[in-house]
Amino acid sequence: MRLMKKYILLPLVALFLFVANATAQIEFPEDKVSWKFSIEQDGCNATIIAKITCVEHWHVYAANLPPEAFSLPTEVEPEQSSNYTVVGKVLEPKPEFYHDDAADEDIYQHSNSFTLKRKIKISSKKDFTLKGRFSFQTCDETHCLPPFDTGFELKVKGCEDEEVTEEAGGKAIENSFESVNGDEAKGKDGAEYVRFEESWVRVPEGNSVKFYKKYLSLGGSGNE
Repeated sequence: MRLMKKYILLPLVALFLFVANATAQIEFPEDKVSWKFSIEQDGCNATIIAKITCVEHWHVYAANLPPEAFSLPTEVEPEQSSNYTVVGKVLEPKPEFYHDDAADEDIYQHSNSFTLKRKIKISSKKDFTLKGRFSFQTCDETHCLPPFDTGFELKVKGCEDEEVTEEAGGKAIENSFESVNGDEAKGKDGAEYVRFEESWVRVPEGNSVKFYKKYLSLGGSGNE
C-alpha cells in the first residue's frame, strides 16, 4: 500500500515542479517596461507626456523609424476626436543607434528612462477625456517579447479660441535671416536654421544642417 502511494505521489510532485518552473520562466512585456502618462496644457495647446522606464538590459524601439525598418515603433496614438487636433509626430530624445550586421538593419532604440511627447491643439470649450493607445515591443540582447498594446486616458480642460499669432512671429524671425533656401536659412549673425513643423529651428552649434535635419526627421525635439 505504501509503495502504491509512493508511485502515485512521485508523478504528482514532478508535475507540480514542472508547472512551477514553466510559470517562473514566462516573461511579460509589462514586467520589463513601465509607463506613466500625464498632460501639460497652456490654453488651447497641450502636450501628452509619456514617461517610460525599461528594466536593465531591456529596450524598446524608437517612435520614428526609417521607412525601411523592420522593427516595431513605440507608439503614442491619441484617438481621433472633434475635441482636438494632433500636431506633428511623436517627439522623442535622440535614440541609441547601432547597425545589426546579422539582419543588415540600422537599429534605433531607447533604454533606461526616457520621455515621449505628443502635441495636440484643443478645439473644445468643454472639459473632456482624451483616450489613446500606447504600444511597444521590448527586447534584450537575446530575444524579443510579443508586441504589447494598452490604452490610456487623460483629463483635459476645454479652452476658448485663441487669436493666431504664429504667422507674425514667423515673419519676425525671417526678417533676421541673411538668406533663405527652401527649408534652410542663415542668420545675419552666421547661425543656421532649418524649417521644422512650420517653425524655424536654430541648428545647435557643432551640428551640421544635414545631420540636424535627419535628427528632427527621426522625431528629435527642436526645443532641446
